[in-house]
Order: sequence, then structure tokens, then C-alpha cells
Amino acid sequence: MKKKQTAEKPDGHKKNTKSKPGLNFAERKRLVKLKRQLAGSHKNAEKPTTAQKTITFKKMYRDGICQVTSTFYTKMVEFYDINYDLLEIEDKGEILEEYSRLINYFDPSIKFELFLFNRQVNEQTLIDQFDIPLQGDDFDDIREEYTQMLKKQAAKGNNGIIKSKYLIFGIESRGFKEARAKLASIEADVIKNFTNLGTHAKSLDGKERLRILHEYFNQDTMEPFRFSFQELAESGKSVKDYIAPPGFDFRYPSRFKAGKMYGSVHYLDIIAPKFDDELLKKLLDLDDNLTITMHLQTMDPVKAIKMLKGALTNIQKMKIEEQKKAVRSGYDMDIRATRS
Repeated sequence: MKKKQTAEKPDGHKKNTKSKPGLNFAERKRLVKLKRQLAGSHKNAEKPTTAQKTITFKKMYRDGICQVTSTFYTKMVEFYDINYDLLEIEDKGEILEEYSRLINYFDPSIKFELFLFNRQVNEQTLIDQFDIPLQGDDFDDIREEYTQMLKKQAAKGNNGIIKSKYLIFGIESRGFKEARAKLASIEADVIKNFTNLGTHAKSLDGKERLRILHEYFNQDTMEPFRFSFQELAESGKSVKDYIAPPGFDFRYPSRFKAGKMYGSVHYLDIIAPKFDDELLKKLLDLDDNLTITMHLQTMDPVKAIKMLKGALTNIQKMKIEEQKKAVRSGYDMDIRATRS
């Protein structure tokens, strides 16, 4: 069943722009702006009538470039764990420094996302991930023995769960050729930065990215992914026919349905001086289907400072308002707790 979308009626009355009581001026202004953006984006939007149309990217190329919109293109890199907990303090400091370089590498023109994906797969898919290609040299027997050892260990104790970590980055571009050149340069730098961190990273081609999307949308079936670009050209189908679930259902505000699987999306807005990685580690240690995404974009330093000054001004204004309320209520304004 398709997702029901509603657009606001442009009746022109000012009363529709009023927000809930309790919001400050900056929050009310932001809410009004957001409502206008949503109304504008839904006004001429085509309502999806199939599961394939609900998946919004335009094209997946063989080399792994995904055209998301007419001007936005992305690439995807898979990276692997670092045994951070067992390192000495000095080594941890070096890794944090290299991680900061990786994050700071992305300028404001590059949007990027950390995509952490735990999913249960069928036994054959789980085994296939440990296949080490033979090279036709004297070490093939060692490779085969090591592969069998990994497969046996995988079959013992992870409940069929594959835990993968990806970094997706994208740019605005006027065309595919321009995007391919820019993304290739960014990809090389990203993989180099991961190498400096002490972990292996690899670029994903189009088929590998489609396989991940298939596993994401069909977590209830665990069906193996069967696809080739040659077959796609001969069949005349869309790549979305190979990855889409039987259907989507977005009728409920707190959950959704893809095929026979129910899911829920939660947004965390954490305002804190630091973000402890223990929370993320505990979530990823769950042996269940779980997806965590962190969308990041660096800001121009001038804009960032301006935004912080605006936030500090709003906080000071809220503090003054609370102190005035305290005085009117007969409290000492110096001991009145302000809202966090």
C-alpha cells in the first residue's frame, strides 16, 4: 500500500502559521519556514503508486556511482572494525587524530553519511562473504584452509547476523562525467584516510550497492540477491525490480511495513558536550536487525560561528525570560533554575 501524502491548503490565513505555545521566537520562525518548505515540496510531488517508485534514486551505474537526483551523485565505501578498546592511550590518541582528519577532510560541498547495518542473512550469503579468491600460486592451499576456518567460525556463534559499516559521500554535479571524476578523487582520499586509521576499506561497485539495498528492503525473507547488469539489459527491467520488497505501508506514524517486516524509525537529537561511543557500541552489539545512520555535513567556519552566536543569544533570552517569571512569582531570580 502506498504512502498517503497530504499537502497544506494555501488558504492565506495567518492563523495557520501560529505554532504551539512555549516555543521561543527562533523556534517559531524555524517552524514556519519548515511548514512552507514541506507545503512547497508536496504541492507538485507525484505520489508513488508502487514499491519501486517509493525508492527514490534515479540510476545505479556499474562502477558504483548512484544518481540520486538530477544533480546529486554518491559513492559508497565499506570499512572494517578497529580493535580500539585494547590499545594504549597513545595509540588511541593517534587514531582519534586520524579520525578527525577523515571527518575534516569533507568540505561543505560534500555531504556524507555513516551507515551501520546489522542484518540477518541466509546461511549461503553468510558463508560467501568469507570466500578468499584463489591466486593460482603456491599459497592457494593456505587461502582455502583459512577460508574454511572462517566459515566454520561464522556458522557457530553470530546467529546469522552480518554487521557491516559503510561511508557514503555525495556531491552536486552538472553531469555524470563530472561527478565520476570528482567522486573518484574523493574516494581515493577516503580510502587513504581509512588506511591511516589502521583499517581496511574498499569501494563498492553497482552490484554490491544493489545487494545491500536488497538486503535492507527484504530483511524478512533473507532471499539471496540474484542480479547481473547483463541480465538487466536483456530483460528491460529497472534495478529497483530486483531490490524492492512486495510493498510499503506508511499509514502509521510510529512504524512502517516493508513486505512482511515491521520497522520503526527513531531520531535522536543529542545536545551534549561530548558523544560517548559506548552507546553506539552497545547498540551495534545487539544480535538483531538494526540500522544506524549518521548524516553529517561540515559548515563554513563563518556560518558556524554565526549560528553558535545566535544559539547563545537565544539561550540568554530564555534565561532572562525565566528570571522575569521567577520575580513575578516571588522567587529569587538568582536561584531559579533555567530550562535546559
